[in-house]
Amino acid sequence: MSLARPGVLCVRSVNEYRRCDTLAYLGLRYYLANTAARSDFWAREVATDLVLTRTKAHYFRALHFKDSKGEGQIQHREMFLPTANEALAEASLLSECARRPEAFGNHAAVFSYVLNSELSRTGVFKHYMGGVRERHRQIACACDDVKDGVVQYVDIKRFYPSIKSAVASVAWKLQCETGKLSHRFRELGDKLIADHVATLGRGNSGILTGPMFSHLLANLVLREIDGRMSSSASVKYFRYVDDITLVGERAAVKKALETLHTQLTDLDLTLHEDTSPKNIIAPASDWLAGRHDFHRKPEEISWPRLIHDLRRFLLVNPDQAETLQATFRSESLRIPVRDYSAVSKERQFLERALQFIQAYWYKKQTRRLTIGALVHHATLLREKCETELTNLLEGLPGLSGYPRKRRIPRLRYCVGRLIYLSNEASLVGIAAEISQVEELYVQAQVMRAVATGEVDDVLPLGTNAAQAAAQPMRAAGKNVVLKKPVDTKIKQLCLATFLFNGIRLKGPEIAVASDSEVLQFAMSGSSSGLMRSTDGYLREIACLHGLTSEPRHGETLRAAFDKDEELALDAINQIQQSAYA
Repeated sequence: MSLARPGVLCVRSVNEYRRCDTLAYLGLRYYLANTAARSDFWAREVATDLVLTRTKAHYFRALHFKDSKGEGQIQHREMFLPTANEALAEASLLSECARRPEAFGNHAAVFSYVLNSELSRTGVFKHYMGGVRERHRQIACACDDVKDGVVQYVDIKRFYPSIKSAVASVAWKLQCETGKLSHRFRELGDKLIADHVATLGRGNSGILTGPMFSHLLANLVLREIDGRMSSSASVKYFRYVDDITLVGERAAVKKALETLHTQLTDLDLTLHEDTSPKNIIAPASDWLAGRHDFHRKPEEISWPRLIHDLRRFLLVNPDQAETLQATFRSESLRIPVRDYSAVSKERQFLERALQFIQAYWYKKQTRRLTIGALVHHATLLREKCETELTNLLEGLPGLSGYPRKRRIPRLRYCVGRLIYLSNEASLVGIAAEISQVEELYVQAQVMRAVATGEVDDVLPLGTNAAQAAAQPMRAAGKNVVLKKPVDTKIKQLCLATFLFNGIRLKGPEIAVASDSEVLQFAMSGSSSGLMRSTDGYLREIACLHGLTSEPRHGETLRAAFDKDEELALDAINQIQQSAYA
């Protein structure tokens, strides 16, 4: 029996939270297993009503890797994951906002969290790299105008937690009035802000980091500052989340920075100190040496081309997924292969596929997509990335300031892809090399774990780092090896992330906290005890999962939800995105 295709809002939510955190994604998938919940009507009407009438909001507190200060000092970012019902209501709200760009669209100088077009299924927001590239292009144009000037990078401290909920509420109400948003959706936004306040408790008045609605609120709070700073004739202003760039003559930039300090202080926001590595100034002429760093020309052998071909192959040949994964493993490739068998049975997919199959161009394009061709492409790309990495590492220890800042994203680009492409011996060697690079600390730990299966050094880092290692390990068929006790909450959360991916534990018996409910859910699935948990988030997700003989987490992560669900590559997205957020 063929199924109706999920609605736009459902696919958007799934894509957005798959990039955010594994547990939030699983909650959505279990919720959307109910056919009635897969429609846009449900998201707009039922999910919204349930949020508006609830007496208490439940968020799961995850910890993501944020930064390393050396000697094992790890900074984490608190992520508050909404329940599936809220995620759908939130997608509905942000879709309504996207229809009113005059009120809720970004200022021209802001490139982060751009609301997506109404019919796009890729996510609530446009992909973050599009904004990164466009900001880079516009900074280059600004440098062309003042080649004797400077480029100044500054960063707002603890951005989301420092935004006062009262300030966010005023900004929200103002733009609701401007955009003439309906009373129902105004009320939904007010309710979500109130739930943020209630979740943080007394003494805290920020907004939560994690929900997609928070990204819109952050842009609204800074909307007036963005406008005032962009009105300067002498200095160009660019913002990506909390990362602000000023371009102009040195004296003008200094004056603009003082103005920015004052305006942020009025909102109780502060910039990092002048001594912070996030505060960098460089001559515009030096900056222009990297003007093309984010704009790569289309190439025959490239990562985007490989992933595009892989996805097309799986959509056309869903029955060959297991064979392809086995072949990848035999060639030391850890590229995840999704199961599209359920997607291929959807009515709309079948109807469209029949039309394409009859077209000559379609037959010609798909004929070249074979398992052998994909493996050949991947091995050529491996050699290319390894060569580029060697060149980028050369001379890096002697670099500082902007020249170093410029090279780090390119290094992350190569390292993220090599986690999927390099053989185990190469990974161990690369991990040893990049471990000397402070900005690549988490990538080095992930590489070692993927190569050896030993995850003790990844467990203290955060669930995003754990997922970055778990996905390629699952693709390689590797087990988790533990040598140290799992004796802290962060380690328990990270171990659960590996187990969610269907990876088995291997090695000596290790002390694992039996009272950790998230570990119980990861290891055994739902139970009557978890369905009565005092943790509202875990209680809900346990009920959505249902009582089964085995947990469904691994098979759910492997099975595609929709043909437009993006192929998430966590060693790239989970870590790389955090560098821009």
